[in-house]
Amino acid sequence: MSDLVLTPTQRRHLKQLSHHLKPLVHMGKEGPTPAFMSQVGEQLESHELIKIRVLNNCESTKEEIEAPFAEQDIVLVQKIGHVYTVYKAREEKPQIHLPKR
Repeated sequence: MSDLVLTPTQRRHLKQLSHHLKPLVHMGKEGPTPAFMSQVGEQLESHELIKIRVLNNCESTKEEIEAPFAEQDIVLVQKIGHVYTVYKAREEKPQIHLPKR
């Protein structure tokens, strides 16, 4: 489970940063497979903050989609429709600096 719990100020900051972003990863019919989660991990290592688009043919429930994120310490910033915004700080040289709590 993720140790990082965002304060409202931190969440607002990440939402502002993600506003202009386009979804980098698309979740298809199979849902959050290990290959999909690997791709998400790679994108987060590059960008720290990404959007994920869940395609209409995805048969997974909301809980099935969100559970693997929590297992890998990926923070769900927001969900609007079929688009998730997720965040995970880099271990080395993070680019996004969250405001103080």
